[in-house]
Amino acid sequence: MTETPPRPERYYQVALPVPLPSAFEYRSNEALQTGQRVRVSFAGRFLIGIVISAAASPRTSGHTLKAINQVFENEPLLPAPVFELCQWAAQYYLHPLGEVFAAALPKKIRSGDDIKTKTFQLVASPNSPERRIDSSLSRSPKQRALMLRLAQGEGFNREKLKREKYSKAVVVGLLQRGFAHWQTETPPADTYPQHVRSDTVLSATDPQSDAISAVSFKGHQTYLLYGVTGSGKTEVYLQLIEKVLEAGKQALVLIPEISLTPQTIERFRDRFEAPVVTLHSELTDRERANHWRDARSGRARIIIGTRSAIFTPTPDLGLIVVDEEHDNSYKQQDGFHYSARDLATVRGLIEKIPVVLGSATPSLESLQNVEAGKYHLLELPERANGAQKEQYTLFPVPQGQTNAFPDPALLEIIKQVLDKGEQVLVMRNRRGFAPVLYCTHCQWIAQCAQCDARLTMHKARNHLQCHHCGEQQSIPSQCPSCSQLSLIPLGEGTQRLESMLNQQFPDYPVIRIDSDSTQQRSALESMLNRVNAGGPCILVGTQLLAKGHHFTGITLALVLDVDQGFFSSDYRAIERTAQLIIQTGGRSGREALPGAVYLSTTLQDLPELQALIQSDYLTFAQNLLQQRKHHKLPPYASHATVKADARQPETAYRFLAGIAQQARASHGCEILGPVRPGMEKRAGWYRAQLLVTSQSRPSRARTLIRIEKLLRENKNRSLRWSIDVDPSDLV
Repeated sequence: MTETPPRPERYYQVALPVPLPSAFEYRSNEALQTGQRVRVSFAGRFLIGIVISAAASPRTSGHTLKAINQVFENEPLLPAPVFELCQWAAQYYLHPLGEVFAAALPKKIRSGDDIKTKTFQLVASPNSPERRIDSSLSRSPKQRALMLRLAQGEGFNREKLKREKYSKAVVVGLLQRGFAHWQTETPPADTYPQHVRSDTVLSATDPQSDAISAVSFKGHQTYLLYGVTGSGKTEVYLQLIEKVLEAGKQALVLIPEISLTPQTIERFRDRFEAPVVTLHSELTDRERANHWRDARSGRARIIIGTRSAIFTPTPDLGLIVVDEEHDNSYKQQDGFHYSARDLATVRGLIEKIPVVLGSATPSLESLQNVEAGKYHLLELPERANGAQKEQYTLFPVPQGQTNAFPDPALLEIIKQVLDKGEQVLVMRNRRGFAPVLYCTHCQWIAQCAQCDARLTMHKARNHLQCHHCGEQQSIPSQCPSCSQLSLIPLGEGTQRLESMLNQQFPDYPVIRIDSDSTQQRSALESMLNRVNAGGPCILVGTQLLAKGHHFTGITLALVLDVDQGFFSSDYRAIERTAQLIIQTGGRSGREALPGAVYLSTTLQDLPELQALIQSDYLTFAQNLLQQRKHHKLPPYASHATVKADARQPETAYRFLAGIAQQARASHGCEILGPVRPGMEKRAGWYRAQLLVTSQSRPSRARTLIRIEKLLRENKNRSLRWSIDVDPSDLV
């Protein structure tokens, strides 16, 4: 009997989730494909990595290579387009490829869980006849109702149980009594309905029809859908996705905030008989992995997710939609500094499919891409269904006035709206009760010990909190500096506004929505349901309220203290303030009743503010673009920041000064700094940064590669550094 000859050994480059730029070489006598998951030994521990290349002979010489310890599935983990996207992102953003792959995967998948889709159906156990159900569950009506449906052969997965309001306790009760059990199966991808519920389809307006017909599915093109608030951008998305489903393809929809998930998924599920999954940070690790598997297998036909969903594997992708494309939430601020909006256009190019970026206040970057011919502009200039455009009015605030409602006339306007049975939105982009705790005797101010920042007073929880590092401490009863009982809160956050409005309008509910009030799971959904149920109320909150919500009852919107954004040291602040004003104002008057928007300001004659309310956003943005072009600022220049943090003062500054000195020989770029940010100390780290600016991206890339090499060669263990390509913030 002849023995099978041993397979020849091959050598593989493996990307590992470590902060090092290179891949690492391992050997194996198995024939592996690019993109497969493997487990290897690295620095005394086992890590899971991705095979990125193979060779018949080793690149590494001089010592014995380690063998690959385990090979997971016999297929690539990610489809080729997503694998290519990760490689592109690692190169463009100068981030280690292994960490990019890790960021692209759910926690359970990167920890080694099975990638095959399995559904868990709650089904009736064989020994649960109907008469036993009636006798045993007579005192548990919810369990009995569910069990009767199970006994008739109906199956319930976890999503269906949640959707039909069957609690975990109900399910556990049936499992413990032996009436039901979980059944697992791997569903085929092609047995799920993909048609439209015809009774939910709306008639498209002429501009909507023009936009829909303009989108071509023959290859790649990026479309910028500019539509005023309430113009029906979502209906355009839905009708485009209908075409995608009819062609047997999948659709990926990015949204900027988790807060938009409930209403978005409800609209999509109401419209389509097709599996819809979500991907966002409020899901459990198990839920996120299951949804990812459904997308990868093709079972899920519509994927709705926040930033990281751009990396979702899909075998049949036909369209990418980025809603509220201007939103800063699409830019990852820590670790792997990527822009999901920008990666959406790259993925569309790789997949050869259309990408639709939608917004009522498009980013200047996207408008410049239209100007350059890279994007195709689609316009919805009027609100759908005959709704009128909101009307803006400046409400003067006297100089030195600290009260957010300086004139009783504004409170009287609110009362008139409430008495008519309508709703009011009050936007104050500052959470907490008061931004400053101040001593009137010695002028002491509560400061964060870890940051160059003041502590915000949170009265409901009786503590002071830093909104930058999270440090908390109790509210002192007397001044820590002079021991006097002379502490007062200054300024107004959303909590203080809520308290004041409750006192002014005791007969009407005041609902506060900010990141403090929405920490508990489903809290936001519950509050939005209260608002959408109708009836007069006051909705108070931060910019969370301005992010694409559809409120049918709001006819009055107030935006308080709009001045600050027009005088920030960040050149992007005017653009963002204008977007916040228009987006907040656009929440009002979305149905038959007209909407009114009041902006409180001490600077009624400010040219930028006047230009914003007297023209449409597109005209305002074009003027801003001309200013950016004149001053050679993005999008007419390419920026990157090089940041360093150290525990000791001056360490990071001196480190970057040395890097800048060595890197100045690079051509085609200007290196500015180092500078200390306005908040030099944050979370106990002293910060400094360089700004790299160039008129060409290739020139900037060459300079950044040189800088990254210098950073790694000169790194001091007492500091940390990062590179942020196309930064969204410079302060």
